Amino acid sequence: MPTDPTASPPPPQTWARWWNRTRYRLYAPVYDTLAWPMERGRQRTLRWLDPAPDARILLSGCGTGLDLKYLPSETQITALDAVPAMVRRAKARARTLGLAIDAHVGDAHALPFEDDSFDVVLLHLLLSVLPDPEMLLAEAARVLAPGGRISIYDKFLPPDTSPSLPRRVLNPVARVLVSDFNRRLWPMLAGTRLRITAHRDAGLWGLYTASVARQSAG
Repeated sequence: MPTDPTASPPPPQTWARWWNRTRYRLYAPVYDTLAWPMERGRQRTLRWLDPAPDARILLSGCGTGLDLKYLPSETQITALDAVPAMVRRAKARARTLGLAIDAHVGDAHALPFEDDSFDVVLLHLLLSVLPDPEMLLAEAARVLAPGGRISIYDKFLPPDTSPSLPRRVLNPVARVLVSDFNRRLWPMLAGTRLRITAHRDAGLWGLYTASVARQSAG
């Protein structure tokens, strides 16, 4: 359930967050076309995750709702995105699919939900995009119920590797226009109790990976 948005102050509105909302507002009408190359990996990720039919699922940074058609129709789906145009498109997609979703405009850095609210949190194509991925993970962990799972589908540098020359050359422009090509997943988790329990290639010759994170005990 959403909490009272006045109960805690919103996170600082940095230039990076403003620019991210601005660029994705511009991309919203063509986002499905831009994201098409990642669609097969998205489908694989959710097939491997195989959420239970009665799961409470949060799509954090839902975009236009491209995950929806791969989720069981019985699940309780909550969707959130900082860009109103994306949320409108996610709602429209849900109607087309005959799904009932609870969709919100909000910030994935400061989720407006109570602790332990969800059995599954999807962080798909998000950690390489938003400016504070560690905060995204901390918030996802906060709203995750005991025994729950966080699904991470994105592109990261593999451990113990250096960026290739093309990635180093392209990344300054990519960070401004799309996302960061050179982020690493495991360092993002270092300050949390989250641990990767499954990890595999998801598509585009291993550029994209699918991971499942759970809270460790203690």
